[in-house]
Amino acid sequence: MTHILSTRVGAVTAALLSGFLALAMVISVPPAQGSVGSGGDRTSRAEGIDWKNLTYGLTCDDSVDRPVPVALRDGAGTARDDAIGRDRHWEVQIQRIVHGTLPRFGKVTSILFYCHPQPTNYFRQELRVYHSGDGTEIGRTPTFDVSGFPPEYQPETLEIKNGHVSADLAFYGEEDAHGHPSILRHVTWAWNGRQFVKRSETDALSSRVDLRRERVTVNGIGPVRIGMSGQQVEEAIGSPLTIVGDFSHCADGTVAGAPDGLSLRFIFGTLVAVSVEPPAKTSTASGMRVGTTRDDLIRTYADEITSVGVDGGSERLVFAPTAPRFGGRVIVFDLVDGQVERFTAGTRDGATAGPCP
Repeated sequence: MTHILSTRVGAVTAALLSGFLALAMVISVPPAQGSVGSGGDRTSRAEGIDWKNLTYGLTCDDSVDRPVPVALRDGAGTARDDAIGRDRHWEVQIQRIVHGTLPRFGKVTSILFYCHPQPTNYFRQELRVYHSGDGTEIGRTPTFDVSGFPPEYQPETLEIKNGHVSADLAFYGEEDAHGHPSILRHVTWAWNGRQFVKRSETDALSSRVDLRRERVTVNGIGPVRIGMSGQQVEEAIGSPLTIVGDFSHCADGTVAGAPDGLSLRFIFGTLVAVSVEPPAKTSTASGMRVGTTRDDLIRTYADEITSVGVDGGSERLVFAPTAPRFGGRVIVFDLVDGQVERFTAGTRDGATAGPCP
């Protein structure tokens, strides 16, 4: 699977013409996110329809009994309606648009929306499918019947393939805090003649490399190696890579199912560093991790680790193995009050660079 997400938008005129033809759905995402080379979301248009500038009918994942019209401009809009309630509204944005084909329907477009009821601190997600030719709705995927918080779609994984609509969702375990679902599952839906129904729900990590179990070295983490392209990273682990920043220049990536706090730095489309910060528990091959003390670092790496800067209670230590096979790559440990706060492995330039501009 090669996902690397990007969505672009256009016109307002189509919204006025097609306003009452579509329905929509729900999910959240930072506006600067992108993906490294997926086929489904390269454009918001299919068959001449500008999907980001239409009026949709939403229920905010069954928060109301009937669809509420929401006019979107550049993929975002506000919904106000008596069904929502006085002094309340929804902030809605499109998270993901993919195009494909389904049996009986031919070309279809699936749209994932983010719905944030106001004033509240939670969001809802909703997935709907439309005819690509005229924008009329086919149906939506059913609401998940779960106790507690609903599962969260991983938008970069949405696709239409092999006659199904599918996506990865992060489900909440019994002890998971709000905003930190830990169980990743792959769900598929199919049309049964009347509506979309769930066909399968499987462990999304069963056929993928679980980076939570891998350790960081100067060469990368697990099968993810310094020098890979974004597509090679995705192929190596079998999971989509989500990018924030300009992938053609400097960007940071996260992997579906990887620990929160694990990120990948790309320069000119090439992986140059792997970074670990809280709450990730990931360690180096030698067992060093966030929270490791300065003394433990010195004992472990001996004369191959040096201090390159001290500023008050902060210090940077660089482990630079001398053997030629390591190609000059390093692990940089940033310490606060004598304990590792963050560490980064990769090329020296990549591991010591600051944030992407």
